[in-house]
Amino acid sequence: MKTEDEVKYVEIVYRGIFQKRLAKYIAEGIVYTAREMGKPALSFGRYGDSPERNGVPAKYYVGIGNGIGEEDLIGYSTRVEPDLVDVIVVLDDTLLKGVESWAWQGVQPINLKLKANGTMIVTSTKRMDELVKMVPKKDFEWTFGVIKTEPSFSGLWAFKDDLTMEKVWGAIAKLRPDIIDIDHLVKYVSKKQSSDKRISAVKEAFSSVDYRTIRKGEGIDFIYNPPRLLTWQEMLEGTVVPAVPRGKRNEQFKRGTTKFERPTVDFDTCIKCKLCWIYCPDECFDETPDGYYDIAYDYCVGCGICAEVCPVKDCIVMVDESMFTDYRRPYEMWKENKVKYKEWLKEVRNARKERVYVPGLGR
Repeated sequence: MKTEDEVKYVEIVYRGIFQKRLAKYIAEGIVYTAREMGKPALSFGRYGDSPERNGVPAKYYVGIGNGIGEEDLIGYSTRVEPDLVDVIVVLDDTLLKGVESWAWQGVQPINLKLKANGTMIVTSTKRMDELVKMVPKKDFEWTFGVIKTEPSFSGLWAFKDDLTMEKVWGAIAKLRPDIIDIDHLVKYVSKKQSSDKRISAVKEAFSSVDYRTIRKGEGIDFIYNPPRLLTWQEMLEGTVVPAVPRGKRNEQFKRGTTKFERPTVDFDTCIKCKLCWIYCPDECFDETPDGYYDIAYDYCVGCGICAEVCPVKDCIVMVDESMFTDYRRPYEMWKENKVKYKEWLKEVRNARKERVYVPGLGR
């Protein structure tokens, strides 16, 4: 039996800090249910994801033994991350655009590690056909599931008990009963406090999760070139690390996938006060020749500080990141056609949702 057949892995992709406890508790529930089924199981965070920064994509894993013992399972799972996974759970649909957790790894497709005939489940309020346009192509068939719910966000020390974890468990039980089945899942959930509403959430997700097969080659082209580490002959002498030149940015660590919102700018009302440029913690604003401040969206993490410090009402407004397919700069669009830009601005701002309340950020 191959190693990949002896262990089934579930990968949980989440927004660092905001969904840390949610991911941990989802993994915990899968482990306990698998153990109820008589299988060895364990969970672990991806090495290097901690300490986390707000919104940075991070991963949690569950390993479930298939005909092997506890010690062998621990041995297989003592690694940075599994090579392939059977199930991917995505806790925020904007993560479908790609994930960049570490420096030097580049922006990876969300389904990079998915096995042939594997399953990916996402929490979203969008329709299936809208989400399929965001998923990268694979050269095999796989199953895509959607749990109709708002992404759940909380804080580092807080847990928003909104039944998201029960919905995720129910969806996995429906689509991958070889991982956890509904009977043992209900048995596990029945031991928890307020078990009636939790069991109802599990059963609701089990019966309502939307899913379909994604065909070979269906989806978007996602070009990913894994970074190549230098050989010893290519390294500089000693421990010298070349610095990023003054006024430049690190091309190998953009972090644009961190955000689930992006700032939009109304240049017609901008007073060129410079506060966005001063306060941006990631130095994403560039001064233009005529004194405005443009945004490098591929480096912006969507923290919203620029919108909070801007003194002009509605000059900078945060909108839903999932509406966009590229990182084209707003100043370029405005200079190209100001009337068209104004219409575009109105459209994306009207489509925005109420901003997520995140404890600890003063919003």
